[in-house]
Amino acid sequence: MQELQTLQKNSYKIKSISQLVTHLQQERGLSSGYLGSKGSNFALQLTKVRKEVDNDFKELTLNKELLNIRSKINDLHISPISSFSFYTKAIQKLQMRYLITTEQIDDPYLLKQLHAYINLSFMQEALGEIRGSFNGIFSTKETLNKKLLYNALHAKGMYDTSLERFYATTSHKFLNQLHCIITSSEYKSIENTIAKYSLLQIKIPTEDPQKWFEISTNIISKIDKMEKSYITTINGYIQHKSHKIKLQIVFQILVLFFILLFGAWLGYTLKNSILRGIALLNQYKNAVDRSSIVSKTDKSGRITYVNDKFCNISGYSKEELIGKSHNIVRHSDMPKSAFKDMWQTILAKKPWFGIVKNRTKNGDYYIVEVTINPILNHKGEIEEFIAIRNDITDTIKLHEELEHTQEELIFRMGEIGETRSQETGFHVKRVAKYSELLAKLYGLNEDDIKYLAAASPMHDIGKVGIPDDILKKPGKLTAQEWKIMKTHTDIGYELFKDSNKPLLKTAAIITYEHHEKYDGSGYPRALKGEEIHIYGRITALADVFDALGSDRCYKKAWNDEKIFALLKEERGKHFDPKLVDIFFEHLDKFLHIRDAFSEESAYMKEH
Repeated sequence: MQELQTLQKNSYKIKSISQLVTHLQQERGLSSGYLGSKGSNFALQLTKVRKEVDNDFKELTLNKELLNIRSKINDLHISPISSFSFYTKAIQKLQMRYLITTEQIDDPYLLKQLHAYINLSFMQEALGEIRGSFNGIFSTKETLNKKLLYNALHAKGMYDTSLERFYATTSHKFLNQLHCIITSSEYKSIENTIAKYSLLQIKIPTEDPQKWFEISTNIISKIDKMEKSYITTINGYIQHKSHKIKLQIVFQILVLFFILLFGAWLGYTLKNSILRGIALLNQYKNAVDRSSIVSKTDKSGRITYVNDKFCNISGYSKEELIGKSHNIVRHSDMPKSAFKDMWQTILAKKPWFGIVKNRTKNGDYYIVEVTINPILNHKGEIEEFIAIRNDITDTIKLHEELEHTQEELIFRMGEIGETRSQETGFHVKRVAKYSELLAKLYGLNEDDIKYLAAASPMHDIGKVGIPDDILKKPGKLTAQEWKIMKTHTDIGYELFKDSNKPLLKTAAIITYEHHEKYDGSGYPRALKGEEIHIYGRITALADVFDALGSDRCYKKAWNDEKIFALLKEERGKHFDPKLVDIFFEHLDKFLHIRDAFSEESAYMKEH
């Protein structure tokens, strides 16, 4: 009940934050238009929305930095892009509170609904960024502000990603609502405007900023209305579940009351208190035996009692267990230090709690949640120990399956970037396998190897923000097109840079640095040598090796002789020389991976 009450309080906070975010998004867009028009447009609307933001902050301390930014906007002493960046960071910081809330939720249905809500919120924020960026562009009435345009195109990529995630988590009811929005003429007008400017051919914008702001705000308001409806749905579910738990508590209290009443009556009617105690103890023992895995040991740790559940889960008979130590079911994965801590605790006459992995008679394993209690006599001396266990094997396996599912989702996101550039999923599979093998041979630790292998498929996820006419162009890119193409590293980095999850931190490094070159001639930051993270150096070699041997829209696959010659030539230039040496020392292993995960191999397996 306390967890649900906390969650309900958090949902009300989310509702308040959502309202504040909506008003900050409006203030951001109006500020861009005000600055772009040099103070001639949006002044009254900006004053009104600022009052709404201040009202949202009534329970918080108004940010001094916000007041400072407003002052600079009023005096036209700040650029539209700087103003836009400040509001965007403030909004993203507020939205991170949504994600923190989901970490405390075990209810699958509720977790799914909150994920859908968060994706909807990210969609609204992306549309807000698009609105603010173009409002600044249209209000200027001068040369196209490319920084604001790039912000808008990046936000479009974020919007598309959040939209796909929303489709995967939302209910049929909200899908219908979203369908009505995205099929409206206003929504199509927004998409047409983005498409028109994504070609980078317009020099001076001519659109009416007031009309643009009105249309985009109408669409964002509809999304905001869906957000509020989601919160109402989530609160309704929480209240329903709380009511159900309250009824269960009342029922259990009543049952407990009648049990206690029965115990009082039994104590009153039975004359022999010793017999009464023995009878009750036997009932308690039977209840524990029926519900838990139980064993008892003497002071030296030799088993003196096991129940049927212990025998069933371990595969041993009572005769095989009595007189033995618990080492008979000890699994090799359990460190000796865990049992040392256990003995120190129970010999100090304190209960010990822990999770233990045990081995069955046939060599299988099971995992139990254990409570070991020392049993003391009337002198306070230890007589024996009793251990009560609950089987959590299925739960642990489910958690492991969820981890595998997360890794699979990361892999599928990597395939999205490759699919947009007309590549197959086999490219990201091979890059992941090459990267994993290089990391092992290089001597990275197990965690680094695991995260690198799982995150390397994401190296080109930033391509979701690159326009199709550039990404899929069969010929050579122009200088301007190449400049846009190179921004996919920044786009990918922006997706993951603020995450505190190790896997997503790894993905941020890889997306940002896999096009850096060892001699410092790469991009986006021209890092050199070991300034480039080992993740980036490994993924660079794996990606280029596979790309050279694959057909692309702009080239044919190279033969092995030509590929190997280039890798040797680029040793110390493009690639880490140590990694190149490792590659050729174990060339047969890399070629085996290429063959095992080729499109031809997959075809043969299917047929």
